[in-house]
Amino acid sequence: MKTPFKAVPEKYWVVADQVVVSASAFGTNLLLARALGLTEYGKFSVITMVQLFLLSVTMAFSSQIYQVIYPALSVSKRQKFTSGMLGQQLIVASVLLALIPLLYAINIGTGWFSNNKVLLSMAIVATCFYLLQDFLRRVFIAQTKGKSAFIIDLFTNFLQVVLLLAFWRLHNLTQVTAWFIIGFTFIPSVITAIILLHPVPLCTTSIRYAWGLQKNKIGWLMGSAVLQWGSGYFFVIAAGWFLGVAALGALRLAQYMFGLLNLLFQAIENYVVPKAAAFIGEQRAYWFVLLKKCICLIVPFLLLFSVFAKQIMQFAGGLAYGRYSFVIYGLSMVYLLMAIGYPVRIAIRSLHLNKQYFFAYIFSVVLNLCMAPWLLKHWELYGVMAGLILNQLVIIGYWLIVLKRKNQFLWKSFI
Repeated sequence: MKTPFKAVPEKYWVVADQVVVSASAFGTNLLLARALGLTEYGKFSVITMVQLFLLSVTMAFSSQIYQVIYPALSVSKRQKFTSGMLGQQLIVASVLLALIPLLYAINIGTGWFSNNKVLLSMAIVATCFYLLQDFLRRVFIAQTKGKSAFIIDLFTNFLQVVLLLAFWRLHNLTQVTAWFIIGFTFIPSVITAIILLHPVPLCTTSIRYAWGLQKNKIGWLMGSAVLQWGSGYFFVIAAGWFLGVAALGALRLAQYMFGLLNLLFQAIENYVVPKAAAFIGEQRAYWFVLLKKCICLIVPFLLLFSVFAKQIMQFAGGLAYGRYSFVIYGLSMVYLLMAIGYPVRIAIRSLHLNKQYFFAYIFSVVLNLCMAPWLLKHWELYGVMAGLILNQLVIIGYWLIVLKRKNQFLWKSFI
């Protein structure tokens, strides 16, 4: 007899898992922004930016490749490949954990580094298990075991949010305790995930086998991951570097609120790309319909955010965040451009123009490097908003030029 859970289609487990992860990140950041204050939350955001960079890099040589190679392997080779990839992740985690004794061996005297070794140690532990957890959830999804991914993510994130709330109510939520909770709530679910995975015994043979399958695919993915991360976060990092951690904290808090819209964009892309590729002779009409749907779905949220910008920022982080309400207006413009440009992005992907997809991000990063110093010097955080808007215009503009040269200029169908 089938249980109700077994009757749930795989795609719903995947969607539920993504909702849990995104909602937990959203709630956690709102809680920490209010509990830590503007400056401390800015420092917290610096560490999360490093985490996101490491995640982009590790995904490029692990989970992204795993999702492509795993389905093509036989059953026996799948287990060996999975164990080899897991072994690589454990090696990366071991290297990161080895940095902790190194922190205490380095004597820099006084200063932020010297006075925050415990904080950095907790952040390293959290980063290690965060990377492992993310790899394992993506492995389950690649194996069409979305239920397992949902279980481990629900377990971790529920425990994490409950403990953070408890420490906040006890007035004992600092950066150190926050990173301690975040790090150690990953451990039970990582152990559970490895047990559910049933890997063959880890050995150098399986690690070498996995490396042999993935080594020729790493370069392009690694370059794309670093470029996309740089394109998306360069101005954010520059804001923290040139304007201070308070400005970075305000910007990251606003981005997390808008991050809920990323779920909608991702769902649209996952559903639409295969369908767009199938509409060979009718793609222009299909893209026009997609454009209308993107605008109709996204614009109401952007109007809501813009009308209540100050109230939203104060509610999310406290009164100190109210003066940064203009960030909401800037991000609303960025996401409007993303909605308008999404049919263009999907056109590039469905037509398999991967090289042009990559070049757009190269131009974006070059623009960032050239414009950031001037924009930040003259316009400060307003300059960051201008830079993010310019990023979108450059990427969309380049892709439109490519489509026109490929005789797929989709805007002709809109006129």
